Amino acid sequence: MDTRLPQSLTRRGFIGGALATGALSLSGAALSACTPTAEAPMQADSQAAQNSRGGFGRWSWDTPPSAIPDSQIAETYDCDICVVGAGVAGIPAALYATEQGQDVVVLQKNAAIAVNGQAMGAWNHSFGTEKGIKWDTNLTVQLYANASNGKANLKLVRNYIEHSGEALDYLLSRITDPAPGFMVHAGPKGKEHIGCNWLLDGTYASRYAGFRKFNQNMADLAISLGARFLFETPARQLIKDSSGTVTGVIGENKSGQYVRVNTVKGVILCTGDVADDDEMLEAYFPIMRGRPTLHSSPCNTGDGLKMGLWIGAACDYAPAGMQLHFDPSPLSPIAPPFSAAPWLHVNVRGERFTNENQGYQALATAVTSQPEYRAFQIIDTHYIEHIAEYTNGGRGGTTEQMEAAVEAGSVLKANTLDELAASAKLPVDVFKATVARYNDMVVKGADDDYGSEIIALNGIKDPPFYAIERMPAILVAGLGLTCNEYGQVMSKEGSPIKGLYAAGNTMGSYYGYDYPVEGFGGTTIGHSITLGIMDVMHLLGTHGQKIE
Repeated sequence: MDTRLPQSLTRRGFIGGALATGALSLSGAALSACTPTAEAPMQADSQAAQNSRGGFGRWSWDTPPSAIPDSQIAETYDCDICVVGAGVAGIPAALYATEQGQDVVVLQKNAAIAVNGQAMGAWNHSFGTEKGIKWDTNLTVQLYANASNGKANLKLVRNYIEHSGEALDYLLSRITDPAPGFMVHAGPKGKEHIGCNWLLDGTYASRYAGFRKFNQNMADLAISLGARFLFETPARQLIKDSSGTVTGVIGENKSGQYVRVNTVKGVILCTGDVADDDEMLEAYFPIMRGRPTLHSSPCNTGDGLKMGLWIGAACDYAPAGMQLHFDPSPLSPIAPPFSAAPWLHVNVRGERFTNENQGYQALATAVTSQPEYRAFQIIDTHYIEHIAEYTNGGRGGTTEQMEAAVEAGSVLKANTLDELAASAKLPVDVFKATVARYNDMVVKGADDDYGSEIIALNGIKDPPFYAIERMPAILVAGLGLTCNEYGQVMSKEGSPIKGLYAAGNTMGSYYGYDYPVEGFGGTTIGHSITLGIMDVMHLLGTHGQKIE
């Protein structure tokens, strides 16, 4: 996997000056295929730049491609619904549609399904109800409104929150392998939401592989019921009729031949985000450009977004749904514990640079803004003593995990600050001055530099000392197509484009500027699954009914 580290980073490392990079799979993105056009040749209109939000004619997608003529179509498929993308959103949508008696064709860019992630966040489902959780949809929508910067379509968000439990219960009734595991996520006392993992061997460490197997089993069930998955067949263009209704998709098979999929009811774009397209990152998410990726299969190149823009769809204002996370680490052979614990953070110059008592996502953004977009957490032998008191969303851990990370080289440990600085390749004098200043404020109980409320908990005084290198990596760059509460893609004039839906991270109108980690863990996968299924329900005229 190309982690796109700058050359300077390859000379600065954990131990011995070498960075360890691993191929990782992670949360929240539906991966796949796509790219657009209409039956009549399309022309770039004067609003293209407004659609792309990037610039006036600057970007490659600002000018729609020429329509693929019928004479170049080698094969035609007729179906009720075409799902573009066999990922986190597309697979359950295809399964649900097939179980409702629909003839479904799935276009998939890769040679197999492609998913990232491990947990589905959900409310209002049977497991939580049995555990005594009191669901409060209005409160949850309010909390989400607070976290989404005024950008989210809250009616769309409400549909997810109200029906996510039904979607989870539906899937668990169909797919029993791997076994589910449940985790209570943060929320007001008694009104938490549940994250569902799928565990291969009953251990939390197997959750990523378990989620991949769960999706593969879903896809296999859909295929056994008659869904046609066309692998290695990325979508290239959307097809519109003279009334402006989307009536199908043109794809390109592995032989380079064009295939046409005609639909009776509609097309659902489930092609993931834009995180693997360098030009789109430059346009919409410049802070993410050049950062390592946590995508197991880096094929999220904004295909569905581009196709929608080419036929006149609107999209979110950038940025939206930005996810830069520390876990798993793109640097370390094993994931170090305690990510985002609000200990002293220093950059590669040995300087403190922020209030560490921020939320997980905010702290990741602060780190990625530093030189070489990395930093070190610094703590002493008392690191475990205040873990339960931190409320910034930082991940926990154990002493056993910490020592295992030391043994693996993922955490540096030293008996003196001089030795620690040397191991981390930090300027010794600057680093020691930073620690001394920090310790003075710990004694005082007041952070006169950055205002941290918990600084008194985090002295760096007693050996051994620890340094944990952190580099945020890309999970999602979630700019999507503007959608109404039913998942219909909206035109730039503000009306639904008939026959066209989006789900997963191709769907806009869901995120604020970034992903709300605190209180909404697992909701990238949750909304992808739930709203993909609800797209199908709207196509069938059953939207709002119970998912079953």
